[in-house]
Amino acid sequence: MRLWKIEKYWTSLYLVLSLLFITEISFAAEPSKVGSKYIEMSKGKNNAPVIFVEYASLTCPACAAFHKNVYPKLNKEYVETGKIKFIHREIYFDRAGLWAALTARCTNVVDRYFGMLDLLYSEQPTWSKSDSSDEIVTALLKISAKSGIEKEKAISCLEDQDMALELVNQFQVYVNQDGIDSTPTFIINGKKYTNRPYEELKEIIEKELKN
Repeated sequence: MRLWKIEKYWTSLYLVLSLLFITEISFAAEPSKVGSKYIEMSKGKNNAPVIFVEYASLTCPACAAFHKNVYPKLNKEYVETGKIKFIHREIYFDRAGLWAALTARCTNVVDRYFGMLDLLYSEQPTWSKSDSSDEIVTALLKISAKSGIEKEKAISCLEDQDMALELVNQFQVYVNQDGIDSTPTFIINGKKYTNRPYEELKEIIEKELKN
């Protein structure tokens, strides 16, 4: 998935923010007052020789395909063996993607987050395609329920203005910092790569491991 012209993108993003909540209430919090709720979601050893960052939109079909077909191999061969620290960072193309991130981060527990990613990506067609806010939210609440999160807690996460603002602020920092213009994009030991098959990623990783 590729970002459109940057000016149009930021305009659309703020329109998304104005439509964020189920009740259609606009943000009241100021970015300067947002607390430090943001947590970097990562798996693997902190001192792993390879740092693998994935920039992904939860509404991006190519990202869902990566997590279905590539990530399990990457996780088994490199993350679980201590060779890679894997970091997942969300990119927001639309309100559904932002809502999904709030859902995934509802408990702010890393293990729960990656389990929620599996659900969100595997059920992406059922919640991400609708033009109806109510339908999207209803589908996300069902996914939350499957993960064991009570409905009241899930709703409170979707309505967390401070968290939403902090996610968007951090998203803007990352997009500018790493020059992200499409998803999925990978940063492997500081080098940027576009989406590619597992075997190509493996070659890149093995080269980094030898350095």
